[in-house]
Amino acid sequence: MFLIVPTVFVLNMCGDASNVIQKEYSPSAMLKKYEYFKDVSAAIDEKRANIDVYKTQISTIKDQESFQFQQSQAEMMGLISMHNSLCSEYNSAMSKFNYAFCNKGDLPASNLEPLPREIKPYILSIN
Repeated sequence: MFLIVPTVFVLNMCGDASNVIQKEYSPSAMLKKYEYFKDVSAAIDEKRANIDVYKTQISTIKDQESFQFQQSQAEMMGLISMHNSLCSEYNSAMSKFNYAFCNKGDLPASNLEPLPREIKPYILSIN
């Protein structure tokens, strides 16, 4: 009787661990994770491109006291905030152990290139 309870407990824990591993590392889960990173990376690139457009527009405005200059600068600050938020989300998810398949060096040698780890830098200033 004393061996039955611990044995059932250990077997139950092994079964649960097996289910979690299967759920986290199944091909469909890996594909969803990969697609998630590609989507976030594309969103970051889009924000960076928009920020570059605003920087170019702001550099052409001569009067820094004008409404157009102030409005463009405020909109650019909002884009920078969204960009940094997406970078934070990307970098945080990339550091999780169950997303390690995306990190460089963790894949077998092949011609496939994994997503780069934490290459999405934050924008710290307007200039």
